[in-house]
This record gives sequence, structure tokens and C-alpha cells, in this order.
Amino acid sequence: MQNIWIGIAPGLLVTLFTVQIGHAQKRPCAELETRMLNKAFTLPSWETLYTSYRSYRQCDDGAIGEGYSESVARLLVDHWNSLPQLARLARRDAEFRAFVMRHVDATLNMDDVGKIRKGAKTLCPMGLQSVCNDLAKQADSALNEDSSPRKDDTVRP
Repeated sequence: MQNIWIGIAPGLLVTLFTVQIGHAQKRPCAELETRMLNKAFTLPSWETLYTSYRSYRQCDDGAIGEGYSESVARLLVDHWNSLPQLARLARRDAEFRAFVMRHVDATLNMDDVGKIRKGAKTLCPMGLQSVCNDLAKQADSALNEDSSPRKDDTVRP
């Protein structure tokens, strides 16, 4: 009987350890999702968005992803003058820049997307043309995606 435990014990320990790690990784995502599901929750500055991104980027999906998109939209629409802060963080971390651009998407209110596009095309601060060009492209893509026919929108005879 003791020989059986010697053969089984290492495998059992590895399994328990793997399950524990998986549970620990899901918990922070669940906590963030709960906060993001609260409509009042948005990240109020590029710095706080960056801090959340660094801590929770592995959770960027579903409700959390939509919460990030809404935070990006609120920062761009309501605080356009903070664009230099985004540019500074984006220069330091190219993955964060891609994260922000990815969140200018078709899940947003299209009025907000239109405002982002307009700001990028007409209110771009000097020296930030690259960021503004990318924002305009993302906004155009989101607007096009929103207006394209979907499979469930087709008219059936």
C-alpha cells in the first residue's frame, strides 16, 4: 500500500497545486468584473487605467473588456485635454497603447465614437498626430462595424 502512495502522491500534489493556481488567477478577475458591472465604475484618469491594465490585463474579456472600453471612451470624450498623459504612457508601454486603441470599439455608444473621431481629426494637440491618427482609424473601424449588416439582421422572406 505504501508503494502505491509513493507513485500517486507526486501526481496528486501537482494536480492540487494547479487547481489552486487556477482559482487564484480567476479571483482577481471576478472581483474586477463585479466592480465593472457597476455602471458608475469607470477609471477616472489615464494613470488609473494604466495601473488597472498592469494588474488585470489577463482579465480583458467580456464585461471587463466592455468596462475598459467605457473607461477609454469617457477619458477621450470627457477629458480630451488629458490626451498628452495617454501619449506619455503609450510611449513608455507600446502594449498599453495597443490596449487603449483596441478599446475604441463597436461596443461603445456610437455618439461617443463619433466624438472620439472628431477630436482625433480636429483637436489633436501638437506632437500627438500619431496617437490621433490611430484613434481616428479605430473610431472609423468601430463606426463601420456598427453600420455593417449582421447575420441576425438579415431580412427573411
